[in-house]
This record gives sequence, C-alpha cells and structure tokens, in this order.
Amino acid sequence: MEELDCLLLKEQSAQYQISPTLLWNLNGKDKKCSPPLRWRHAICDWYYDFVDHFHFDREVVGVAANYFDRYTSVNAVSLDDNENALSTYHTVAVAALYVAIKLHATSCEVDDLQELRNQALSKILYGTPQPKLILDMEMNMLQALEWAVNPPTLHQFAFMFHKFHPSRAICTEYEFYIYEATRYQVELVIFVPQLLVEFKPSIIAFAAMKNAEEKIAAHKPIPTTDMKLSYEALTSHSGSGVVVDSTAVARCQMLLKRVCPELWFQTLTPFTRQPHRNLANSPTIVVTLM
Repeated sequence: MEELDCLLLKEQSAQYQISPTLLWNLNGKDKKCSPPLRWRHAICDWYYDFVDHFHFDREVVGVAANYFDRYTSVNAVSLDDNENALSTYHTVAVAALYVAIKLHATSCEVDDLQELRNQALSKILYGTPQPKLILDMEMNMLQALEWAVNPPTLHQFAFMFHKFHPSRAICTEYEFYIYEATRYQVELVIFVPQLLVEFKPSIIAFAAMKNAEEKIAAHKPIPTTDMKLSYEALTSHSGSGVVVDSTAVARCQMLLKRVCPELWFQTLTPFTRQPHRNLANSPTIVVTLM
C-alpha cells in the first residue's frame, strides 16, 4: 500500500503535470504551437518499434512520451519553417527516448540488461547525423524538466492496482486477463494526448481496469459485486488521503472505449501465456477526442 500511496502523491506534484498548452490547434492556425498530431503519432510508433526491437518493457515509452510532452508544451517551435520545426521535434523525441532508456529501461527477456541498454543508447546516439545535438538537447531537456525524471507511469498504476485486485483470490485466468487488458489500453493512451492532459495516470489506469472487468462480466459472470465493493474500498481508503474520482473514472472509461472499441476477450492458462506484446491483437482505432 505504501508504494501505491507514494504514486498517488507523486502524481499530484505540479512537476509531473502535462501543460494544457500541449493540446495544439489541430487546424494548424497557430504559427507557434506544439508539434502536429501526425508527428507525435509517428514518434510514438517509432518509440514502440525501437523498444520492442531491444526487448525493453514498454513502460519506457510512456516515460519518453512524458518527457517529450512536458518539454514541448513549454518549448514550442515556430511552424513557419516546417523543415526546421520537424528537425527540432525529431531531436527532442530522440533525446527523450535516450534519457528514458538510460534511466528506466528494464527487461525480463535478457540476462545482461546493462549491455542491452548500452547497445540501444549507442544505436540512438550514433544513428543520427549529429550526436552532439542529442547530447545538448538531453541537458536542455533535463533543465527544462527541472530534473523531475521519475514520473508516475500508467504501467506503474496498472501493476499496483492489479497487485491489490480481488480477482487474484478468485481466478488466476481472470487476474491475468485484467492486468494484460489494462496494460494494452494504457499503451494505446500514449497516442492520445487529450487523455494524458485531462486525466491523471491513476484515473486512466483505473478506468482501463474497470473496462477489463466489464468485458469479463459480459462473457463469464463472476462475483463482480464483491470484487467491485472490495476494490473500490481499497481505492477510497488510501493512506495518502487521495481518493479516486469516480466521475472522472466514468468519463475516462467512455473515452477509452472510443480509443479501443473492441477490447478482445481471451482467458489464458499459465501454460499458454505469451509476452504482452503478442497479446495486443484486437482491432483498435487511435482517435482524437476533441
């Protein structure tokens, strides 16, 4: 419980808030604004491809995206010169992933994590025409973020909520499904900055888990009433004094269903479990929600 309390308190910190200015004018009327949505989508796609290639946990993508969003929300680049803007945001994106991997990359699929990190960092740094630009941007970014480089992540909340979820005492298959389905949804949320600005990570992770619960109940009814009561009691009596806002959770659930309209349902036995990256097989639509 202490870990969950610390996460709930940390996400209240102004240091880790993403400024509403991140929500750029999608019509491109502003001459100085955050990067166009299509650029950000391409960056997130690249993040996931790169992280999957090196078998890192996908949580590091959320960290890199957090750095990128917080930095660009307060360091806008004029779009008058499209080529220069694209180059600048590319440098920011690469530097954000560089710092995130250096500080937060983990993997359960390799024996020598340090060697894997070194390979990935070298690939990032020397895979660009001017490595010094990345190193300079790294320092600029750290200073702009006031060295607040340990944001509470969606994956952390997904894991902590799962850790205390009553399904663990009901059915192993349901427990595994709830966790994997929650992770799947929060990974998609990285593509939707509107959700990241409007809701705190705990709200998004909790809403994703509630959607997973609903999917189970629709296919194979289980004692969801007892589950719901015990789980809501947990989140309402945190030692941190932070209570999960049920109204915000309900709204976030609705928006998540638009991001992931067809959440798959498949219970898995311990003998058929596969790494999470292979479970993301349901049809999805990444949409803007404004």
